Amino acid sequence: MRPAVYIGVDLGTSVRRKSTGLAYLVEQDGKPLIEDPSLHIISDDELIRSTIIGISENFKSSTIGIDAPLSRPDHGSMRECEKRLRKHGIACFPSGALWVSAWVDKGIRLRLWAEKELGAKVLEVYPYAARRALNLGVDLKKKSKAGRRAIQDGLLMLIAGLDRITEDRLLSDDELDAILSAYTACLEANGDAVEINGADGVIYLPMKMRDHRINEF
Repeated sequence: MRPAVYIGVDLGTSVRRKSTGLAYLVEQDGKPLIEDPSLHIISDDELIRSTIIGISENFKSSTIGIDAPLSRPDHGSMRECEKRLRKHGIACFPSGALWVSAWVDKGIRLRLWAEKELGAKVLEVYPYAARRALNLGVDLKKKSKAGRRAIQDGLLMLIAGLDRITEDRLLSDDELDAILSAYTACLEANGDAVEINGADGVIYLPMKMRDHRINEF
């Protein structure tokens, strides 16, 4: 079996349209490599799980970065990690709000399943904050064509094989977020991610690079 795989899940909630992105990376010569195209699927729990099983079954270990809250606040509408992000000017959804409860429930179910059934290491990640750390199209809306192009062009510099996978195709924002989620998981495994933590949850982000120096949040 191959050593390790890093899976990214941009978790959506709709089963009427494609709202979940899935991607995976491996390491080759010490660099992240994407071997297969990212996926864009409806957010059916069984479909997501079967896809993750199919990706991970030939690897000894799997780390899964999920773009969704994977815990709830101990009190109030926001976790400590979310408050810390906001102090750094990074907006995020309040995981204790009623209007995101279905999304949070879905994320927690996926985490518990992946940990129990696959023995995977599961991380909560946040692609928007990752883009801020990596300076990928931060001044553009990710759903716009210009925003997606800026994010994709930036990822081409970070991930081997992406040019071959995409060719001339511009990926959807869900696919790009899935790749960013997988990339964050890969960075964490190599000590190049930072924890935004608190008593009620942890979000993993790439370390910020400024003037060739690594600075933590």
